Amino acid sequence: RIHPFEDMGVPAILANADEDGMRVFQSAVRSAHECGQAVFELDGITHRVVRQRGSADIELGPHTVVWRFDDVKLVEMLDLIIPMLDESSPGHQYLDGLNSPVETLVMSHGEYSDAHLDDFAELAPFPPTGTT
Repeated sequence: RIHPFEDMGVPAILANADEDGMRVFQSAVRSAHECGQAVFELDGITHRVVRQRGSADIELGPHTVVWRFDDVKLVEMLDLIIPMLDESSPGHQYLDGLNSPVETLVMSHGEYSDAHLDDFAELAPFPPTGTT
């Protein structure tokens, strides 16, 4: 799941997953690196991972996350995910140098309970109460 996050006062995006979810994400990043793009769905949210020259962006839309990264960032992500999955204990890694919407992505494996994290309105399963 994707959550707004703050680490020591610095805004970030948190990609929070259990082992299975992180393996799905790893597979999608690898496919984008090798083939140019990948699509997967988790918790009713469609994720598109796209290899695009010069990009380091995460776009949030209605029930959709588009991960646009150049090949260098995709390889960096893979290099960060591998040790997280090799460890038997929870952990996280930082991917810095994003262009938007923030500069840092925190990829976390088994550290946080989604119940205690905020959600992005764009990714809510239903429109917030009181909106039209």
